[in-house]
Amino acid sequence: MKPANTLKAISAAVAFVSLLAHGAHAQSPAEPLKVIFAGAVNNVPMMVAAENGYWRELGLDVSVQVLDSGSQIARALVSGAADIGAGAATSTVILSRAAGNSLTLVAPYHNNPMVVNGVQRVAVIARNEAGVTDKNPGDIVGKTVGVTAGSTGESYLRSYLSSIGKTLEDIKMVNLSPPDMSVALRQGTVDVAVPWEPYVSEIIRTQGNDVSVVSRGGPFGASVVGIMVTDDYLQKHRDIIEKYVLGAWKGVKFTREHPAEAAELAQRYIQGVDPQDAASAIEFMKSEFDPRISVCTEAAILQEQKAQIAAGNMKVAEPFPYDQIVQKAFIDDLLQKHPDLTSGLAPLPQSVEQCGGGTN
Repeated sequence: MKPANTLKAISAAVAFVSLLAHGAHAQSPAEPLKVIFAGAVNNVPMMVAAENGYWRELGLDVSVQVLDSGSQIARALVSGAADIGAGAATSTVILSRAAGNSLTLVAPYHNNPMVVNGVQRVAVIARNEAGVTDKNPGDIVGKTVGVTAGSTGESYLRSYLSSIGKTLEDIKMVNLSPPDMSVALRQGTVDVAVPWEPYVSEIIRTQGNDVSVVSRGGPFGASVVGIMVTDDYLQKHRDIIEKYVLGAWKGVKFTREHPAEAAELAQRYIQGVDPQDAASAIEFMKSEFDPRISVCTEAAILQEQKAQIAAGNMKVAEPFPYDQIVQKAFIDDLLQKHPDLTSGLAPLPQSVEQCGGGTN
């Protein structure tokens, strides 16, 4: 097995080479546009945009690097190592902003604007020996649970525990990256894991007889994933961001309408992913590939800020205003100019009472 840093380097190189193979040529920016996203299925629209040449068609010279987490990507954006990144407004953006960094979400691409809580790509999976199942979820109390701290996975776990009358204080939480959760479950270093796709599908496929799916998807956790930049970059390069977003949103539409083909393209970016796992994940998550925002989105981000403040992860007195976290006017204006990108999608809720998933 190659060391983790070698695998990351290979993943980044594959992504970069794939764009060069499509003949990307700089037209608008003087320097190549440096983009970073994680090798996860919710970022498949970015992979599709790269492989199908959508950014090149818009005159952008895009080079891609693949990293593990939103926090790594946030640091790269703040330091200037990257121009545009991918992350969750419900975790990465708000945590980074609370740390004094001016990140903002300019376009969602993996987000269900019909609900406040509801994340299809995350699951709670237990080793059979742990004795935790969907029939006796309360037995999770006192168990060692592997979850990525400060992530959508933690949000999902917190929401799920609340639904069974428990809290994070009732478990032994271990900070673990999703790619490491399969081995941790197999070796017994954790009793329960909270992975996201494609690792959910991988664990179910490879350890189906040895694990129990306690919860998969459902009305738990809030997640608004999309394109994030610094406030300064948005102010100086709005035209470039607009082109990048349009290319990404074309990738969203393709992923929603052609999940099998999108899964094939994703294999070049998600190191070691099995085609079955990628296809299964995208099909399960299909309803969440939506570029729109709504009153449900705003409620979700407020909910997550309050939760992070209560947990002590955000050292601020009160939540940030919504328009600092999400560039609502930019998003609505761009979608209005390109109605084809949302054709066929259901009408958005007009009040929080109409949102699915409830609130925590």
